[in-house]
Amino acid sequence: MPPELREGRGEIEVAETGKLPCLIEAKDICGVFHNHTTASDGHNTLEEMVSAAQSLGLDYLGIADHSKASFQARGLTEEQLFVQLAEIERLNTSKKYRTHLFAGTECDILPDGRLDFAEDVRKQLDYVVVAIHSSFQQPREQMTARIIRALEQPYVTMLAHLTGRILLKREGYAIDVDKIIDVAIANDIIIELNANPWRLDMDWRFWRKAAERGLLCSINPDAHSTSGLAAYRLGVNAARKGWLTKEQVLNTRSLADVGCYLGKN
Repeated sequence: MPPELREGRGEIEVAETGKLPCLIEAKDICGVFHNHTTASDGHNTLEEMVSAAQSLGLDYLGIADHSKASFQARGLTEEQLFVQLAEIERLNTSKKYRTHLFAGTECDILPDGRLDFAEDVRKQLDYVVVAIHSSFQQPREQMTARIIRALEQPYVTMLAHLTGRILLKREGYAIDVDKIIDVAIANDIIIELNANPWRLDMDWRFWRKAAERGLLCSINPDAHSTSGLAAYRLGVNAARKGWLTKEQVLNTRSLADVGCYLGKN
């Protein structure tokens, strides 16, 4: 029995039937999403990030700098985002790096559930990560409705750091996790497992049940530097505690398969 499963959550009974899952491994990760550059609050340039991703052996790297409402993180305006899109396209076309760049954004979910970038902006991206960065003290019902409204908008790919927790520093905001998972599944939205060691959010305790119901995971380092990219390995450790298999995680898929998936969403 893998050590990660030894939590007294039914693993012995499953082991007795011979049906323990084949858990995801770090070598299964082909690329990572939700990463930042100096365009917003990252510490390394776009080229430095893709070069580091290539050194890690990753086939693709998703860039998702903050949107304008995250002023504390130097969020991008629409104009700045389009400049970045052009730079990503230039790098991909140049074939300077083997690692392919996907163009995205970490788009703020505003206090009323609207998204910081309009639909006509979001549709021009390869993928859209939505996240909360403000008004953390909203009541549970209001916060849940806020996230659900965001997930039901067109051109939304994944939800970042579900509860917004910062381990040992900030508790997560109050939400109805099961209801949000239901809405994510119904709308074909990924929920990330944020691999930043201070987040590890969505918590591993939710993943087994959620994945069995059809929720797709993406293990994202939320890297703000080249060194932060390797944090995806910590996310894999948490995913293993959550009984996740390779098949339940988007970024174990090949570049071609991920491109097809993003092209349909």
